[in-house]
Amino acid sequence: MNVTRKFVVVITVSGLLGAVALDGAYAATTSSPSYQSSITVGDTGDGEHAEAARYMELAKIDAGKAMAAAQTRVPGKVLSAALDNENGNLVYSVVITPTAGGPAQDVKVDAGNGVVLHIDAGNSHEDRDEGDQD
Repeated sequence: MNVTRKFVVVITVSGLLGAVALDGAYAATTSSPSYQSSITVGDTGDGEHAEAARYMELAKIDAGKAMAAAQTRVPGKVLSAALDNENGNLVYSVVITPTAGGPAQDVKVDAGNGVVLHIDAGNSHEDRDEGDQD
């Protein structure tokens, strides 16, 4: 009887460890990017328009410079560029359709210094943290 109890406990513990491992793997694929921008911001709760105005005041580069920086890394047609708070990082999110083809890519450009921080290749899991200091 004791052997059976030990066996059940081992299976239960290993089942829990498997669930924890799977949960950790899921979290790794859904967690926020690991980049850090030169300008960090918090959510003030003032509404979208007030926050957008505050972000524009904090940004040290304009959208044109952000688009140019993004296109040096992903040559193609810019579909959109927006100043965003990405998990406390003030970045321009520049969406580009690559000249070479493939899915649109979302290029995160530091709004403080114009460094490309991250390139998200559409819905694939081939995200890359760049952190270039060009």
